[in-house]
Amino acid sequence: MATPTPDQLGIFYTSKDLTTTGAVLPDRVIGSGATLTSLPIPTLNEATDFWNGAIGFFVGTGTTAALRGVTFHVRSWDNAGKRLALAQPLPIVPAAGDMVRLVQSGRTASNHEVLNMKVSGKQPEIEGVAGTNVTGVTIKRASALLGEGTLTLTYTYSTRTLAIRMGSGNNGPEVTLTGNAINLPIYNSDLSGYILVDVVYSSLATANRTDTFTLAAPKGNLIPNYEGYETNDGVGRTRYHLVVAKNKATVVQDAMNAFSIWTGKPPGSTTTTTATSSPSYTAPASIAVSNASTWPTRGFWIRNRAANAGAGDLRYVDYRSGNTLYIKAINWGWVNFTSGSIELKPGMTIGGQYSESAVIDQVILTSGTWTGGTAAGTLILKKFTGDYANARQIHYEGVQAATSAGASVKGYRGLPTVSWSSNQMVEPISDIDIGINQPSAGFYKNPENENIAPEGVTFGLYPSQEECLITDSLLGGDSVGIWIRQTILDGTQARQSIEGDLNFCYF
Repeated sequence: MATPTPDQLGIFYTSKDLTTTGAVLPDRVIGSGATLTSLPIPTLNEATDFWNGAIGFFVGTGTTAALRGVTFHVRSWDNAGKRLALAQPLPIVPAAGDMVRLVQSGRTASNHEVLNMKVSGKQPEIEGVAGTNVTGVTIKRASALLGEGTLTLTYTYSTRTLAIRMGSGNNGPEVTLTGNAINLPIYNSDLSGYILVDVVYSSLATANRTDTFTLAAPKGNLIPNYEGYETNDGVGRTRYHLVVAKNKATVVQDAMNAFSIWTGKPPGSTTTTTATSSPSYTAPASIAVSNASTWPTRGFWIRNRAANAGAGDLRYVDYRSGNTLYIKAINWGWVNFTSGSIELKPGMTIGGQYSESAVIDQVILTSGTWTGGTAAGTLILKKFTGDYANARQIHYEGVQAATSAGASVKGYRGLPTVSWSSNQMVEPISDIDIGINQPSAGFYKNPENENIAPEGVTFGLYPSQEECLITDSLLGGDSVGIWIRQTILDGTQARQSIEGDLNFCYF
């Protein structure tokens, strides 16, 4: 029994078009007539809208060199015209014959691991990266745990060894080469970050050599950016994406014990609210804090750590000017319901007996049926004005559709809105929430599209190793699904700096 090394933790794309666990993501050939924002793919046969929200990336040695490894987010798919409309322009127009792989989150894991760091501008999983001095060695993956910066690869001829370091740090342990190798791991000094290399032993240099490479984090390879179109109707959206974590150890007893997951968050030190921060949250407002100099300047979430008995309370900052934070009004919330007799769906506008009004973002059905008039559960609401008291009628098109079961709550991401006061601890916080999906016969939840919640998955904010999500231990060969939820508020501006990192720990 041994603890698996970090390279034995695989994070895999999932896609609902796949029918078996570990299936290959097929190469899709682009036809003629592509544009910067539109890809014709004549061989795709899925129904219109099937690929809405999918993530894709360019592959293949015959694909235009400047596009290899470039990722994109699909805005919509039209089967009649056989075209994918993209959310953002590509760097150049693709040529007929270029190839892409598509990932529509859900159902089952593919055999393709999520793309990691770019190496000197290239995605090594798509096209291997070789230096000019250390011959016979090709980088095939660079772990995100290496971080951004300069990677130095050192080859020592006398001992036939390879080692790496980041920046001006120390080399990691030397790896001795004895012959050809595929996906050989080479670790940094703290044994967390690594590269995988292929080695052609006969091509190794006959003297000591070093090469340097620039590592950079790719954008949109796991979590789409906010492209702006999600809120051009003024309503906002929630997105869901699934990845699968797998212990690739071949011995069952080689377990990843106390397998823990948490998300990345923006840079910025914790600070405190000032005595002037008691804003109204029914309209855009401002919050003053003691020192936000290290915080982002636009489009980020903050958490008041003291609120809700330590669970926190969230606000979305449109922009920051010095130590003043300009926040959005809170018009999201939720209400539990019972006696549902008219099926309520995302996108519907609902009302009530008095001044209540909201757009449904999600319907979480926990029991009963609509046809039987016994449906019960929770409605996640946006553009929410007024409040539902307990046992209040919930109307759709002027007709009672359900009854509230308890008073409605305003707030974001499952955390109720409360009043803030001075000297409370606040900090920038992650854009995403996560939840666990244990597989059943190798399959995971399979919502209709990226804006529908996976049934039965409980989401929460897990922004640090101290506040992580702990799952059962992963035995060798076992997998677990990780659903990622993005909440995109009404009128949110397009941006690329989504804090979507997933971090893992085990022993």
